[in-house]
Amino acid sequence: MKERTGKCCGGTWGIRHFLCRAADLASALLTAGSAVLLAACLSMALREKMTGELSFFFGYKPVYIESGSMEPSIRTGEVILIKKCSYENISEGDILLFRTGQGYAAHRFVGIDREALMAGQSSYLITKGDANSIEDPDRLDPEMIEGKVVKLW
Repeated sequence: MKERTGKCCGGTWGIRHFLCRAADLASALLTAGSAVLLAACLSMALREKMTGELSFFFGYKPVYIESGSMEPSIRTGEVILIKKCSYENISEGDILLFRTGQGYAAHRFVGIDREALMAGQSSYLITKGDANSIEDPDRLDPEMIEGKVVKLW
């Protein structure tokens, strides 16, 4: 009987050949997955440039930190992973990504301004950068929340 050889191993059709074929398949899937992920990232970046709004991929978004207002918790130059969420899904102590007049900021949610809330003001959430000695002077409207930090790199 003629011996069959495999493409990647050059050996007989045994367990070794099976493992080589599995490795080939895994490599092809990883390459295809990387291409899809790259296309999604480019699409998100283009959409953000065109609309000015953040784009989330399956509810998540990586964000590069440009300031030191959250040090030592988050250092300048680190990347954080944001999970899209609304006001109902946050708790005191969460680090939030929110819109500001200048763009976006990531600061810790420290409480509710009860006076502003009782006065019927829409902006009543108190935030503070960990490196800052005082709370942020502007109160945050719950509608300004983009998400919360779930991972640091």
